[in-house]
Amino acid sequence: MDTISGLRHWLTAMLVCGLLPFTVPAMAQPALAPPVPAAADADRNSPAYTASVDTRIAVNADLTAVADITVRYKILRESAIRSLGQQSLSYSESLNPLEVVEAHTEKADGRKLVVDPSHILTRDAATGLNAVYQRDAKVKTLIFPDVEVGDTLVYTSRVNWNDKRFPGHFNYRAVLSQSVPYDTYQLTVDEPSSLRLRVQIKGEGLSHETIEGGEGRRHKFNYRPKAWRLEEPGAISVWDRDPQLVLTTFKDTSELGASYWSSMQGKNAVTPEIQALADDITKGIDDKREQAAAIDRWVKKNIRYVLVYLGSGGITPNPAPTVLKNKFGDCKDHVVLMGALLGAKAIASEQALVNLGSTYRLPELPTPFFNHVMLYLPEFGLYTDPTASHAAFGVLPESSYDKPVLHISSAGSRPARTPPMRPEDHVTTARTKASVAADGTIKGTTRQTATGVFATSARGRATQIQSQGREKFAEALLRSLGRPGTGVFEPATPSDLTEPYSLQGEFSLNEKLQMPLSGVRDIPIGMPVHGRPGMALLGPRVDRRQTDFYCYAGKQVEEIELTFAEQLPLPKPVKEAPIDNKYFRYQSTFAIKGRTLTIRREFTSKVAGQVCASEMEAEISEPLRRVARSLRLQMSF
Repeated sequence: MDTISGLRHWLTAMLVCGLLPFTVPAMAQPALAPPVPAAADADRNSPAYTASVDTRIAVNADLTAVADITVRYKILRESAIRSLGQQSLSYSESLNPLEVVEAHTEKADGRKLVVDPSHILTRDAATGLNAVYQRDAKVKTLIFPDVEVGDTLVYTSRVNWNDKRFPGHFNYRAVLSQSVPYDTYQLTVDEPSSLRLRVQIKGEGLSHETIEGGEGRRHKFNYRPKAWRLEEPGAISVWDRDPQLVLTTFKDTSELGASYWSSMQGKNAVTPEIQALADDITKGIDDKREQAAAIDRWVKKNIRYVLVYLGSGGITPNPAPTVLKNKFGDCKDHVVLMGALLGAKAIASEQALVNLGSTYRLPELPTPFFNHVMLYLPEFGLYTDPTASHAAFGVLPESSYDKPVLHISSAGSRPARTPPMRPEDHVTTARTKASVAADGTIKGTTRQTATGVFATSARGRATQIQSQGREKFAEALLRSLGRPGTGVFEPATPSDLTEPYSLQGEFSLNEKLQMPLSGVRDIPIGMPVHGRPGMALLGPRVDRRQTDFYCYAGKQVEEIELTFAEQLPLPKPVKEAPIDNKYFRYQSTFAIKGRTLTIRREFTSKVAGQVCASEMEAEISEPLRRVARSLRLQMSF
């Protein structure tokens, strides 16, 4: 597991659907990512601190383990004091109880200021974030005294690893993110002679040595970083690119799948209650695919996402009847219930383990590396995610496309990959019809229609509209677009999973067009709920990008009809050349018919997969700047 920067965010992603990280838990949760140096800082190209980590793991014959982790932070600049002066160590009381062996501030003159025991705080970590309630999750927070530039913060923690979620197996993973300013990193793993760990290391600067002994063997890992650099916006996961190591007892993915599937035994059995519900949901529907879609809709509408578990509950689901009774559950519970309902209609399904987030590759050695589970229906050749309550049947969350997955069922397990996104499947169109009155007042309507992941997003917006109010949401949206005004959205049903999905509202802008109409004026864009064409699909721009980045395929359309009052002049016509390359296509048209200016912009991302090479940045930066200039185009009178 990642032992330094970004761990909080990584843990949140791993917990989001109830599959605890299938690895040694957080041995330590040291620091936040290095503070970004100020432009005026003479040392802005060097980190504000350095980190040294020494981990020693003793694996017992029964596959329990004890890990001692010593972390040292050398404070180099003031910006690191606030972020490093307190450390939070996460753990599970039932799986990996943790104790703090020692903690102190080591002053530049050699003095040691021990952390007072009253400043080592233990609290529950089950905050309910994202509806996650891990009942035995704890956090120890260490508050270091008298921290100054030049000091070193030191602590040693001991973890007793009693994790038995995968009986008969041991796993450990670590990634050495290049955004962490390591001085040294050392890992020692002692294993008994009865155990034969498989080891993989990957990445520059990481070495491995095995020493055979009388009662076992010792693995020694050392890491000397070649470079340090800050994370780039939109970059794929550190697990896909930075040095890492894996130790595992799993021989292959079949063994891994079988171990996971053992926790599923009997959970998706078709009981009379399940059979009756499946028959009721599909009443009057003969087509098998339509039956599956109806079951998918029912689960998404009626079973809400809530994760409550203790210890091994991280991978063990509740039985389908229990999920049905509670009307809530996590991803494992959702797939168990939906799998049982599908089975009641003789529709086969396989569970598909996947890693949400920005991870698109798996380690070469088989190891539990998944944080989410969904379903695959082989009869129809499609994946569906019953926890994605705003997604239509067969539409996945955007971070589930083009991902390695492990299919598991009673027939066994097999690796596969989810399909990449196709632009024709994910389309959003904002149609705005507005009028300019003689005094410059602008009023109009915007109708957003969407399919695929855009429709999923629009339904999420509909939920926000219901929560905030149809008028308040419209006002907030107009402010966020830099065009404040008043408005109201029509009622929309978030649970309507038909496509295309649509939202519509009317608006009136506070600022009038300045009269008389002479020179240039901004073009009103209405109140679209999605980004404008060319925004978001290809991620943020980074000059001289060094890491691959995630990107999406899809189509964004903006249509604006602006009608001018009789006595007003009309804007001059504009003509722009289209942009078409192997990654995206953009075209815009301007036309004047009668008293109406019609503008249509269309952006299509044609990327073949959801990982874009860093070299692509140089090819798309200037064309995308042209797109941005087109979006900023003003009317000329």
